[in-house]
Amino acid sequence: MKNPAQYIYLIPLFISVICSWRSIKNDWAGPLKSFSIFLTFSFLLEISAVWWKLDLHQTAYWNFSKSNLWLYNLYFLPEYIFYVYFFSKALENLWLRYWAKWIAIAYATFGIINILFLQTMAQLNTFNIIFGSSIVILCSCLYFIQEHNRAVPQRVSGTPLFWISLGSLLLHSVSLPYFIFINYLSRTNIPLAMALFNILLILNISMYSIYLIAFLCKNPAPRRLF
Repeated sequence: MKNPAQYIYLIPLFISVICSWRSIKNDWAGPLKSFSIFLTFSFLLEISAVWWKLDLHQTAYWNFSKSNLWLYNLYFLPEYIFYVYFFSKALENLWLRYWAKWIAIAYATFGIINILFLQTMAQLNTFNIIFGSSIVILCSCLYFIQEHNRAVPQRVSGTPLFWISLGSLLLHSVSLPYFIFINYLSRTNIPLAMALFNILLILNISMYSIYLIAFLCKNPAPRRLF
């Protein structure tokens, strides 16, 4: 393990997973319980990716490349489709909910084509990340616009929806331009690419810390909002 600091984000992720289980224990609204399962799955994926790179790629029964990109490539599709599902439940506009379904279908179709024929499993599927991050940014902004335009303003800072939207918007607003230019930067300016990658790691820590705040809220969103 050359740089243990790059795995610090696993700490707030793990703590947020543990805290998110209270949504299941206390029978919060369905999408929030689903988000808890999503975080748990994300944590298991991250642990598997680290384990594969450090040890699991080579055993007495097989000998593969230690690259774990294939794990992340398989993860991106359900990850971003889940975000569409989650925010479609948070948005109250029926027209937006309707189009969320078709956005998810379009993303899944493009993602599968990209994995099989375009970027394939041999490299990081940045096209899927770019498309997916754009969707998350759009959905997060639509949620904030929805709350801003309410005839009767509500205090949303005490609800999980607010913090989940904030954390998602924070990370993906930076990851989007990063992955748009990463191939160019990798060829022309590796030190800058690494510096930006470290910033992305810090934002990962911030996002999972904000998710942790979401599941510490005392006033979860009522079921009628979903």
